Amino acid sequence: MVLMTTDHARDYAGLSGFPTDPMDLTVAGPGLFLMRWVTHFCAPVFALLMGASAWLSSRRRSPEELTRHLVVRGLVLLLLEFSLVDWGSSWNPFWPRKFFQVIAALGVGMIALGLASRLGQRACLVTGCAIVALHNLTDAVRFPADTVLHYIWSFVHQRNVLPFGGGFEVRTSYPFLPVVGVALMGYGMGSWIAAGDRRLKYLGAGLVALFLVLRLGTGYGDLHPLQVTGQWGHDVLAVLNVTKYPFSLLFVCITVGPALAYLGWLRNSPACLRWLATLGRVPMFYYVVHLWALHVLAILGALATGYSLTTADIVSRYGWKPVGFGFPAWVSIPFALGTVAVLFPVCRWYDAQRRDKRWAWSEFL
Repeated sequence: MVLMTTDHARDYAGLSGFPTDPMDLTVAGPGLFLMRWVTHFCAPVFALLMGASAWLSSRRRSPEELTRHLVVRGLVLLLLEFSLVDWGSSWNPFWPRKFFQVIAALGVGMIALGLASRLGQRACLVTGCAIVALHNLTDAVRFPADTVLHYIWSFVHQRNVLPFGGGFEVRTSYPFLPVVGVALMGYGMGSWIAAGDRRLKYLGAGLVALFLVLRLGTGYGDLHPLQVTGQWGHDVLAVLNVTKYPFSLLFVCITVGPALAYLGWLRNSPACLRWLATLGRVPMFYYVVHLWALHVLAILGALATGYSLTTADIVSRYGWKPVGFGFPAWVSIPFALGTVAVLFPVCRWYDAQRRDKRWAWSEFL
């Protein structure tokens, strides 16, 4: 959750003078690249742990109850993506471009988990591994832009901008097929993850080894081939620069692999990090409110550096940012930590209300 906040803080703390794509090694320096790369762990690990959480739910619900619960939660995630999450990012409910991002993809994954859970844990694991391992075989599949299949495929596997009439369009930032695959893997490994099984560290190490073999050898498993220049600094980063949208096989290997190894190596979190469990117990609530908190802190930062609210434009620009406003990249780290500090007591309060079941709807947020 903290890594995710650091990633999002780059957008709200400024960066107006920085490269639009920090993963583009032709324009981004190694510091900015690595700051962005380390946050790549967030989305796939969210999907993995969502699957493990669904398996834990299966232990206290009947198959029918589990399916209903997961499908409803998935639909709620889709609703949140295009309401509170979208508004928290844009501060403009009428902005003509909507984004099918990670929460929407996780919502589809939750629905898939609800349906696939009837097949059993082992079948989910095999299916999830097959999706992750084989979906890159379809990288070259394309459909004409004016066809229904093009629209469907853009949500499933190909990142696109889709016009929907009336000036509105949807950016399929997170095609959901590999997200579903990772979620199914998490469900299939739920018992191992819940127990911190030592075998996870060997599985994680195996995924990292597979990443190196494929990335340096066959080239299979990623939409973009490895580009080397002979300069070792550049080439090391180029090896790590794999496709996130949609998750490629290599992307999953180098993110989920270390995550599994960590879960297998440490049965309990270090004492200095256990306070973070407060954020982990209310992840969807934190996700929604952290976007709004980042926006508010950005306003305060702009005012503190001499900008006027009258220079902000929420009508013709996405999000709230005065023209010219921005801090150096490193500022996003204290900016994110400040956001976490502000939200920690709020999350602790909400966690208490949720555990006391004060509100029925809190089950979904």
